[in-house]
Amino acid sequence: MSQAQVKAAAQEVAVKKEAPLPAQFNLEEMAGQGQEFVTARDTRLPILKILYANSPVLDESDGKYIEGAKQGDIYNEITGNLYKGKDGLIVVPCLYINTFNEWRDRGDSPGRPVGIHTDPSVMSRTKRGDDGKDRLENGNYVEDTGNHFVYILDSNYTPVETALIAMKSTQKKKSKTWNSMIQSRRLKGKKGFFTPPAWATAYRLKTTKESNSQNSWYGWIVEFDRTLDDPKFASTLEATKGFYESAMKSDIFGKVDFGKEESVSNNTGKSENVPF
Repeated sequence: MSQAQVKAAAQEVAVKKEAPLPAQFNLEEMAGQGQEFVTARDTRLPILKILYANSPVLDESDGKYIEGAKQGDIYNEITGNLYKGKDGLIVVPCLYINTFNEWRDRGDSPGRPVGIHTDPSVMSRTKRGDDGKDRLENGNYVEDTGNHFVYILDSNYTPVETALIAMKSTQKKKSKTWNSMIQSRRLKGKKGFFTPPAWATAYRLKTTKESNSQNSWYGWIVEFDRTLDDPKFASTLEATKGFYESAMKSDIFGKVDFGKEESVSNNTGKSENVPF
C-alpha cells in the first residue's frame, strides 16, 4: 500500500462515526422516564463540607478514606467528589434561603436540625448560653444559617452536580458578602443596566485557615469568576435555571443530606462544633 493510500485510509477511519441508536430509542425524548413518581424527599442533596482532622475521609482505616485528601479540602459525601481547597471549585448560586436551624447538643442530635425556622423572630426567644450558643427554653440551640444552593461546574463551565453550602457562625458574614456581590453585579440591556439572575453568575470558592483565641478552622473564600452571558453557556444556563425553578417549587430542605456534625479541637483539647 502506497503512502497516499495509507493516509487516505487513516482519514477514512478518523471521520467514520458509530451508527446512532434506532429511532425507537430516542433517549432525549424519553428523558425522565422511570422517575415520574420521584419527589424531593426521594432524593438526597449533599452539603459541601470542608474537611477537618476528624473527617473519615482523612482516616486511612475508614472506608471513606481518600488518598491525597487534606484538611481544608472540599468534599461531597454523596458523590465522593473531592475538590482541593487551595484551587477551589466553580459554583453557580441558584437560590439563597436564610434559616434559623434548631439543633440538639452533640450526642443527642438525630444528625439533622430538629427544626428549620424561617422567621428570624425565633432568635428573640433565645438566650446566650455559657457556651456562646443561642439556646431556647427547651435547651436546643439555634444557628443563623445562610443556605446557598449551588450548581457545581467543571473548568469548561459544564454542569457537574448540585449541592448546598451552609454558612453559619464565623462564616455568616461571608454569606452576607457573597449575597452583596451577587446583587452588585450589573449587565447592560436594552433598557439600561440590570442585575442578572444569580443562576447566570459563576463564583470560585476556595478555603483558607482561620483562627481565634481558642481554636482554628478552615473557612470559605468567595471570588467572582464571570457572568454566563455568552451564547456558548446556553446549556449550562438551562441546567442552573432548572435547579433554581425546582428548588423554588419543592421542599428543598426535605432532600438535604445534613449528615453528621463535625468538630474541631481547641487549644484546651476539648472538642467543639465546626464554627460554620
